[in-house]
Amino acid sequence: MTTLLAVVIASALSQAPKESPVERIDPKAAAALVEKNQATIVDVREQDEVNAGMAKPAHWFPMSKMKDPAALKDFLAQLPKGKVVFYCAAGGRAGRAADEAKKLGYDSANMGGFRDWQAAGLETKPKP
Repeated sequence: MTTLLAVVIASALSQAPKESPVERIDPKAAAALVEKNQATIVDVREQDEVNAGMAKPAHWFPMSKMKDPAALKDFLAQLPKGKVVFYCAAGGRAGRAADEAKKLGYDSANMGGFRDWQAAGLETKPKP
C-alpha cells in the first residue's frame, strides 16, 4: 500500500504545472545590461534601508508599495523597455518583486542584495 501511495503522489507531482523560477542575475551582468540600455535596476528596500545608499543606476520602488497592483503597473510602465532587475537587502523581496513583474508580462530578474552590488565594486549613490 505504501508503494502504491508513493507512485500516486509521484505521478501527481510530475503532472503538476511547474512555475519557472525568476532569473537570477549577477550585479556585474546587470550593470552591463544597464550600460547597453537593455535593463533597468529597481531597489525594493524600504526608506530606512536606502538611507545607506543605493546602486547608482537604480530606481526606487519600495516593496510596501507593491501591495497596490495599480501602483506597481504604473511604475513599471514608466520604465524604459527591457529587462527589469530587482534587488533588496538579501534577495528574498527582490525575487518576489521580479515574480510579480513577470506575472505582468515583464522580463525580470533578481539581482540579490545591495551588499552584492557593493561587493562587486559597483558605484552607489546617496538615498533618493
